[in-house]
Amino acid sequence: MVVTLSDGRELAVDLTKISIAQYRRLFKTETAPEEEDALLAPCFGLTAEEFGALPYPDYKRATAAFFEAARNPLADPNSASASTST
Repeated sequence: MVVTLSDGRELAVDLTKISIAQYRRLFKTETAPEEEDALLAPCFGLTAEEFGALPYPDYKRATAAFFEAARNPLADPNSASASTST
Protein backbone atom coordinates (compact mmCIF):
# COMPACT_ATOMS: atom_id res chain seq x y z
CA MET A 1 0.00 0.00 0.00
CA VAL A 2 1.29 3.43 -0.94
CA VAL A 3 0.30 6.77 0.57
CA THR A 4 0.66 10.02 -1.38
CA LEU A 5 1.43 12.97 0.85
CA SER A 6 0.31 16.53 0.22
CA ASP A 7 3.80 17.43 -1.03
CA GLY A 8 3.63 14.65 -3.64
CA ARG A 9 5.94 12.21 -1.88
CA GLU A 10 4.84 8.60 -1.92
CA LEU A 11 5.40 6.39 1.11
CA ALA A 12 4.99 2.63 0.94
CA VAL A 13 3.77 0.77 4.01
CA ASP A 14 6.22 -2.00 4.95
CA LEU A 15 4.81 -4.20 7.72
CA THR A 16 8.07 -6.15 7.93
CA LYS A 17 9.53 -3.14 9.76
CA ILE A 18 7.39 -3.70 12.88
CA SER A 19 7.41 -6.73 15.15
CA ILE A 20 4.27 -8.19 16.66
CA ALA A 21 5.42 -6.98 20.10
CA GLN A 22 5.81 -3.45 18.76
CA TYR A 23 2.43 -3.65 17.00
CA ARG A 24 0.75 -4.66 20.24
CA ARG A 25 2.30 -1.66 22.01
CA LEU A 26 0.36 0.62 19.67
CA PHE A 27 -2.84 -0.43 21.47
CA LYS A 28 -1.67 0.08 25.05
CA THR A 29 -3.06 3.20 26.66
CA GLU A 30 0.23 3.91 28.40
CA THR A 31 2.14 4.17 25.09
CA ALA A 32 3.08 7.81 24.55
CA PRO A 33 2.36 9.41 21.16
CA GLU A 34 6.11 9.88 20.62
CA GLU A 35 6.64 6.14 21.07
CA GLU A 36 3.80 5.40 18.66
CA ASP A 37 5.52 7.62 16.08
CA ALA A 38 8.80 5.76 16.70
CA LEU A 39 7.03 2.42 16.16
CA LEU A 40 5.23 3.47 12.97
CA ALA A 41 7.93 5.59 11.30
CA PRO A 42 10.16 2.72 10.08
CA CYS A 43 7.15 1.19 8.31
CA PHE A 44 7.25 4.25 6.02
CA GLY A 45 11.02 4.61 5.77
CA LEU A 46 10.98 7.68 8.01
CA THR A 47 12.56 8.61 11.32
CA ALA A 48 10.30 9.21 14.31
CA GLU A 49 11.04 12.93 14.03
CA GLU A 50 10.05 12.99 10.34
CA PHE A 51 6.89 11.01 11.02
CA GLY A 52 5.87 13.24 13.92
CA ALA A 53 6.50 16.35 11.82
CA LEU A 54 4.10 15.34 9.04
CA PRO A 55 1.18 17.72 8.54
CA TYR A 56 -1.88 16.39 10.34
CA PRO A 57 -3.77 15.31 7.16
CA ASP A 58 -0.68 13.42 5.94
CA TYR A 59 -0.23 11.81 9.36
CA LYS A 60 -3.85 10.64 9.24
CA ARG A 61 -3.42 9.31 5.67
CA ALA A 62 -0.30 7.40 6.72
CA THR A 63 -1.77 5.91 9.89
CA ALA A 64 -4.98 4.94 8.05
CA ALA A 65 -2.91 3.19 5.38
CA PHE A 66 -0.85 1.41 8.04
CA PHE A 67 -3.92 0.04 9.83
CA GLU A 68 -5.59 -0.89 6.54
CA ALA A 69 -2.47 -2.89 5.60
CA ALA A 70 -2.31 -4.38 9.10
CA ARG A 71 -5.89 -5.67 8.80
CA ASN A 72 -4.78 -7.84 5.88
CA PRO A 73 -1.03 -8.36 6.34
CA LEU A 74 -0.78 -11.29 3.92
CA ALA A 75 -2.26 -9.40 0.97
CA ASP A 76 -0.10 -8.88 -2.09
CA PRO A 77 1.26 -5.35 -1.64
CA ASN A 78 1.34 -4.95 -5.44
CA SER A 79 -2.38 -5.55 -5.85
CA ALA A 80 -4.91 -2.83 -5.12
CA SER A 81 -7.63 -5.43 -4.61
CA ALA A 82 -5.55 -8.11 -2.94
CA SER A 83 -7.37 -10.61 -0.81
CA THR A 84 -6.32 -13.73 1.05
CA SER A 85 -9.81 -15.22 0.94
CA THR A 86 -10.55 -18.13 -1.36
